[in-house]
Amino acid sequence: MKIFTSGMLAILLACGSFCVSAQENNNRDVNNKILRGPYETNRFFDNVFMGVGAGVNIYEGEFDDFGSFGKRLAPALDIYVGKWLTPSTGFRVGYSGIQAKGWTSSRSAFAKGIDGKMFKEKFGVSYLHGDVMWNFSNAVSGYKETRTWNFIPFLGAGWARAYGNDTHEDEIAVSVGLLNNVRLCDLVDLTLEARQMFVNQRFDGVVGGRKGEGMTSVTVGVAFKLNRRNFKRAEKVDYSAYQNRIKALEGDNAKLANNNKALNEENEALRNRKPEVVAAEAKVSASPVVLFFKIGKATLDNKELVNLEFYVKHAMQADKNKTFTLIGSADKATGSKELNQRLSEQRMQYVYDLLVKKYGISKDRLIMKAEGDTNNRFDEPELNRAVIVE
Repeated sequence: MKIFTSGMLAILLACGSFCVSAQENNNRDVNNKILRGPYETNRFFDNVFMGVGAGVNIYEGEFDDFGSFGKRLAPALDIYVGKWLTPSTGFRVGYSGIQAKGWTSSRSAFAKGIDGKMFKEKFGVSYLHGDVMWNFSNAVSGYKETRTWNFIPFLGAGWARAYGNDTHEDEIAVSVGLLNNVRLCDLVDLTLEARQMFVNQRFDGVVGGRKGEGMTSVTVGVAFKLNRRNFKRAEKVDYSAYQNRIKALEGDNAKLANNNKALNEENEALRNRKPEVVAAEAKVSASPVVLFFKIGKATLDNKELVNLEFYVKHAMQADKNKTFTLIGSADKATGSKELNQRLSEQRMQYVYDLLVKKYGISKDRLIMKAEGDTNNRFDEPELNRAVIVE
């Protein structure tokens, strides 16, 4: 019986592997590389399936080698519902069982009579389980909705019950198996499944012998695919432009942080700096001044001399870089032209000598002009008897 079970699983594995490798994928890129994910996340009721299968159970108890193989076969039923989370990963919950047959050396609660020296057993079996499934075909060869054959190993665990003759035994069970899905159409798959369940040796009501027992189940059935039945490959988004922009902004932020640090340090230094006294340099823009002479005179009276001294101190000596022009003048209403020219020259020379000799104004800063009566600037004759300093 052990040889039969191991051989059956090996045949199913080899058959599934051959079918997977023999199929045309049609899911490769231009470089002949298998296309794998990423895929869009499916909704709760997407990629849901349910199935039913019928076949045989072969129980392995303390004396599983006794009797003919045909007498150990019992009917099997599988009912399940599940969901594929990704093209290669899924889960399901279901019921497996109906009946099991075997032999024991002592009478048990499930004994149905004696066959030679052994007691025949026949009891109902129920295995409520959850399975984690791995679609080997999609994982290795890439997802393809229209693939003819999918080879799916799985691991399971659940609650097993043996019952009959108004008694029962309950045990925690684990299982391993192979599910082969053969695509018939978009909605229906043909299924061929082999499962090996492992339970405690007391499951059939007999204590003693080997530590563990189990049951091999082989079923053929159909699976129905509900609602959305495929996976959509997610479009790849080029984030390089955004990443480059982020890097640029990070660089700008670092520069601003450094500049801000430098400004803070500079502000701190300025706050801690001792006050400095800076002598303000006087900036004077000297305006012209007019010095008036009496008719026929080439000297200034005391009032005009005061005006000249004030102008020298607050204009000529304050604005040390300015050059001044002395313009001598006489009124054309009196005297001859020659007399007026000579008088304007005398007046100009008089002011020039005062500035140089009395007040120490450099000759280089003085320009002399004697205009006679040719350039009377004022309407009143007495106002043109003057020296203009500008």
